[in-house]
Amino acid sequence: MQGLRRTRAVVGLDLGTGAVKAVEIAKGALSGCGFSLRPFEEEVTGTSTATAIRTALRSCASRATRAVVGLDTADVIVHRFSSPGGLPPAEIEEFARAQAGQATPYPSDEACYDFVAEETGRRNQDFRMVIARSGTIAALCRLVEEAGMRVAAVDVTALALQRILPKPNSGAGALVVFDGGHRQTRLMMYSKGELAFEHSQPFGCAELARRLRAAYGLSPDDTARAVEDCALPGGPGSRIRDAFLSDLARHARRALQLCLGSRRDGPVPDRLLFCGGAALVYGASRVLEESLALPVSLANPLNRLGAGDEESALSPVFLGAQALALNDHA
Repeated sequence: MQGLRRTRAVVGLDLGTGAVKAVEIAKGALSGCGFSLRPFEEEVTGTSTATAIRTALRSCASRATRAVVGLDTADVIVHRFSSPGGLPPAEIEEFARAQAGQATPYPSDEACYDFVAEETGRRNQDFRMVIARSGTIAALCRLVEEAGMRVAAVDVTALALQRILPKPNSGAGALVVFDGGHRQTRLMMYSKGELAFEHSQPFGCAELARRLRAAYGLSPDDTARAVEDCALPGGPGSRIRDAFLSDLARHARRALQLCLGSRRDGPVPDRLLFCGGAALVYGASRVLEESLALPVSLANPLNRLGAGDEESALSPVFLGAQALALNDHA
């Protein structure tokens, strides 16, 4: 029945190049979470991804059979269109199909799309459409199914975040989300509850691992432990950690400059939400705050869902997976 919230358990799967993150939600509450780290030297393949998903699900102790899996924005085209107001559903679907055919850069039989209604005017209805290659979707679903799950939905992680992010401190402000991932950093600005800007750069925690390994001649296992130790103050790798954080802040500052330069008349961000593995590095939030002259807070989605202390300590890495799972329950 329309209007009833879903209560069946679902797992949000955020498939990163450094780790697979899984968050299980049932009846709107956290049931479990888990992740599977990939070796820093490992190239991401279909087989390794399916294995990492299975490991993350075991870590999550998931009992769900359904999963919402996230797509990267680099894999989709976002297209907005308007139709005459008051059209019946069948005509809207036909209108959307024509729009998808015009917007996609590849053959229509290789594309799949979905769309949602946005603002409604007196004469027009606005829609947002997402288009992806059907082969990309099929490959993603195949990996999840190999791990023993059924795909309930495929979502775009950056768009899923829109529904769970906190509101800007000022009504006219914007919220910046900075994701310090494994192989790349990503800065996203959300204005009026929608993704307004996104910029990615090839720099992430894998670079910290590479520097530690080169400096001390570490094995892969010792490298992973050295990266984990960077979450603590001091230690033999503190000099390398501090240099990494300086470079991380430089990348964030450059991305923010591009963001503000592209939207000169747009809202000014009043704070930054920090997530991803880099958010766990000791001193990272302070360095970003000093470099950007912007208040920085850590994403803490699991704490809001009632996770324990150990889970909440890793909360910033689960933001995308949580958003994917919660969108199934919206």
